[in-house]
Amino acid sequence: MTAVTTGWPRLEDIAGDILGILDRATVIGCLSHKDADADSLGSALGFAASMRAMGREVRVLVPSPLPRMLEYLPGFDTISEDPVGVDVLFTFDCATVARFGDKQDLIRDVATVVNVDHHVSNEAFGTINLIDPKASATGQVVYRLLTTIGAPITADVATNLYAALFTDTGGFRHENTTEEALRLGADLVAAGTNPGWVALKSYKSRSVPQIKLEGLAVGRLRTELDGRLVWSEITQAMLEEAGADMMESEGVIDQLQSIDTMEIAILFKESSPDLTKVSVRSRDPYDATAVCRPFGGGGHRRAAGAELGEPLAEFEPQVLEVARGLLRSQR
Repeated sequence: MTAVTTGWPRLEDIAGDILGILDRATVIGCLSHKDADADSLGSALGFAASMRAMGREVRVLVPSPLPRMLEYLPGFDTISEDPVGVDVLFTFDCATVARFGDKQDLIRDVATVVNVDHHVSNEAFGTINLIDPKASATGQVVYRLLTTIGAPITADVATNLYAALFTDTGGFRHENTTEEALRLGADLVAAGTNPGWVALKSYKSRSVPQIKLEGLAVGRLRTELDGRLVWSEITQAMLEEAGADMMESEGVIDQLQSIDTMEIAILFKESSPDLTKVSVRSRDPYDATAVCRPFGGGGHRRAAGAELGEPLAEFEPQVLEVARGLLRSQR
């Protein structure tokens, strides 16, 4: 594993190298992370659309399972399962090689990897690492890269990057909503994005099973330490009762973190009898990554995650004990 670093090269210092890589490429691969969100997949699709507008051959690659909740993103139908011929690989919004799931061998097999991200915990696995932890979303880093190398920002590019920015800032509600992020949103609207449509697809297009699943999860909500710790779970039995799949659990953590007393919110997901995933959200002064790091996870200060090859009943108390210790230590 490559050591984590914060001494990232500046875009202006490596843009020429990236342009040279693109000029020499035969087939450009654009890879999102496993369980892709709109920032990862929107960045990949947006970059791919810009490259195609320049006449380049591109393949967008996504680890299983395919995130059908993001079918609204322009170019979703171009996602490929075939990496044959890819000689340059761009990765988006992924800090660790393991997070590429069944596509992680590509990082080793493709000679040139350009790692584009905004996680401070990035492992620097790329030939070139374009990492900006100050960016509100990886889509923001992609926009800067495209404009710096003179690549086109078409309406499809703009829509993908706007979806990336909009969702990673929680609809411009999270603490990472900066002046620069808002200005970029306006620029992307000017370039052809329909912001109302993106908002509709991102937050107001949930299925009936998704709403039922959310209700079941809220019904299992637990609070501790005067409401500072909030947690719930999603089991396979709950998925069956709601007629939902795990992809439809994405909005549940938002409900947990909306509680006024919450300082750490945790959602446990029973992906299988021997695989549990956890999503963590936090408020000042707590760091969500501090809950996930002991289990090999990571992310952002306000949003992090981890997964472990253990049953829910075994993983859940371990994570809760870390969260309790964190809350007790700082009060």
